[in-house]
Amino acid sequence: MADGVVFRQDRVALTQTLTVDRNLATVRPMVVAENLEPLRNNIVGDAHTVRDWARKYDAVAGVNGGFFGESYDSLGRRKQLVQLCILEGKIVAPGTPVGEALRSSVGFSESGEAQFAWAAGTELSGVRRYEKPVKTKNPLTWRVQSAVACGPRLIHKEKVDIADRAEKLVSDVRVPRLAVASNGRFLVFCRADAMTYGELARYLMGYFKNTLHSAPEEAMCLDGGPSAQMTYQENGGLQEVEPTGVQVPTAILLVPRR
Repeated sequence: MADGVVFRQDRVALTQTLTVDRNLATVRPMVVAENLEPLRNNIVGDAHTVRDWARKYDAVAGVNGGFFGESYDSLGRRKQLVQLCILEGKIVAPGTPVGEALRSSVGFSESGEAQFAWAAGTELSGVRRYEKPVKTKNPLTWRVQSAVACGPRLIHKEKVDIADRAEKLVSDVRVPRLAVASNGRFLVFCRADAMTYGELARYLMGYFKNTLHSAPEEAMCLDGGPSAQMTYQENGGLQEVEPTGVQVPTAILLVPRR
């Protein structure tokens, strides 16, 4: 695909991974969304399959982003963004309303470094990160170039630490899931055909240990079910791991460095 980017498929565990070695990579991760507008107290944007998002931005690979809500047209090409979204350093969709649980977010710096946080904010206040999945006093400013919220958190400080109850995202069933994990050098996107949160977290721990000879510092889920999409470049074209046709309003793409 590109220097420092590897696609792997585990036919036993039924998982697929995109691994970025930031020491070698000629690409950077970036959250994308387009044509956003406020509509009935919601933020609505264009929706595409992840492969179509990747085509638009000449990306070598990509995965789906965060949660989304209602469709605002008959074809499902305009959808509501749910939770925080940051593009080019600006908040384009606000975070969790006061009183509700904060959701895990993944953000990326201009250089492609991944950061994980419970975050919220508005265009007026700026984005803030919190130590717990509730709004507390003295939050810290979170400086990222792009970000998207979803959740729950799966790994924290190199240990399995699933925050599904705190984030009010409890689910014990095996369904398609997609996660993002990082330890500074390696950034891994992992799609599982059917796993629980716990199974996915443990798989990531094993993948980093056995394949990358390291440990993930942080990891969290992105949207799952039919939305769990992964696309990658092979032989000059974009391949989909499991085509679902679901159109999503946010995606995380691996685009050439500027």
